[in-house]
Amino acid sequence: MQIGPELSLFISRSTQAQSEAEISTLLAEAGFLLGLPKFALVSHVDLLAEGSQAIAISNYPGDWIDRILKERYYLDDPLHAASTRVRMGLAWHDASKLVQLTARQTAILAEAQTFGLFDGVTIPVHSPGEFRGTCSFGGSEPVLVTPHLLAVVHLIAVFAFQAARRVIHRGAYLSRPQVPLLSPRHVKCVGMAAIGLGDKQIGHRLELAQDTVHKYFQEAMGRYGINKRSVLILRAMFDGQICYHNAA
Repeated sequence: MQIGPELSLFISRSTQAQSEAEISTLLAEAGFLLGLPKFALVSHVDLLAEGSQAIAISNYPGDWIDRILKERYYLDDPLHAASTRVRMGLAWHDASKLVQLTARQTAILAEAQTFGLFDGVTIPVHSPGEFRGTCSFGGSEPVLVTPHLLAVVHLIAVFAFQAARRVIHRGAYLSRPQVPLLSPRHVKCVGMAAIGLGDKQIGHRLELAQDTVHKYFQEAMGRYGINKRSVLILRAMFDGQICYHNAA
């Protein structure tokens, strides 16, 4: 698949998908064009415990999926672990360069090869406040990972996950409240509180009176409809209003 009409068609169809089956079909078609016929779009959680809240769309061999669930391999998945160290994506054969694999993780990779999953590409997908996830494409042959391949699979992963969120979490997705608007001053104060600073320390850094800092927090909590700073920090972090840069 090239960055062009085929990818544009995938993106267009993914925005209209109404079921997991449709998303699965789209990913299978994309995998065929990529020369990587096996795919997995999954959340990094205990799949048995989370049930319907987790995204798990895959065409991996049924026997391999049974093994993954029975042995709970997904809790120790080496590709999941490696994906937390990169932003764009990784080749499966490079996983050991990113994390020190345990004996169990090495065994998982070796066993996967017996099911035709020899090599592939995994893209990390993460949105604030949601389960971390990955989109993987693989096959039975070694993969030459080029910047172009990473770019294409990255775009596929982003739009496939967006479609899965919309379909699987349909009720929550449609009823999700609009993120309250925080001013730059609110963001700065909340970010500093996230690293443990109090009103006096924040005021000193921002050259504001302590009462003014307190007022900013009251306003921010009011916009969220909450009355605890700890909850405000978590909500602002999950909504993407603050990040580690703000808290530095």
